Amino acid sequence: MQLESLAGKTALVSGGGSGIGLAIAEALVKEGVNVAIGSRRLELLQTETDRMNQLGLGKALAVTLDVRTKDSVTAAIAEVTRELGEIDILVNNAGLGVQDLVVDCSEKDWDLVLETNAKGTFFLSQAVLPAMQKKQDGFILNIASQAAKHGYERTGPYCAAKFAVYGFGLALQEEVKQYGIRVHSLCPGLVQVPTPELVSEQTPGWLQTQDLANTALFVLKQPKRVNLENIGLMGF
Repeated sequence: MQLESLAGKTALVSGGGSGIGLAIAEALVKEGVNVAIGSRRLELLQTETDRMNQLGLGKALAVTLDVRTKDSVTAAIAEVTRELGEIDILVNNAGLGVQDLVVDCSEKDWDLVLETNAKGTFFLSQAVLPAMQKKQDGFILNIASQAAKHGYERTGPYCAAKFAVYGFGLALQEEVKQYGIRVHSLCPGLVQVPTPELVSEQTPGWLQTQDLANTALFVLKQPKRVNLENIGLMGF
């Protein structure tokens, strides 16, 4: 089966300044995709986009983005469209969690986790859909989690948020498939995000960010006739 080329397409990756988002963004750039990476940390984003632009492949753009705020989402989409063209691929990656027992979790922390993971996915997806529907094409890739399928102690808000992302993706796929738009959720287990003390360590049972990037490319490059079920990934 011949996989599709992504070269020349435009993508937006939320939470793209580090970890999983950055790995996916860089993998897309190497495929010739023009990629905007968005988060609230513009200085970090600029450093990474400068590095990726030296590859001489797809163009990388840093965009200030707070997924919890609709005005920020609207402004980011407008900037990406102006600089790179209409968005063909949206990667909803921005997310965070807190470690608390439900009985101890504050309303502030609950809102922070749900708004970042679930509301952010909703805001960004809603913002890119009109253009995708008009051109009858597009791909929305959600980075969910095994926490979207299983409960874990001290992760109540995170599990609730990722269950929401997963369910939202299933519902959205039914709404937009008539427009040729595909929606998919990746559900990774534990992912070892590189840090200075762990960057060269390969811990058994943990995934690496590159594993997510490779899987994202596999999903995004499938022919339009192929509809994959949501993929779960666990470390071995």
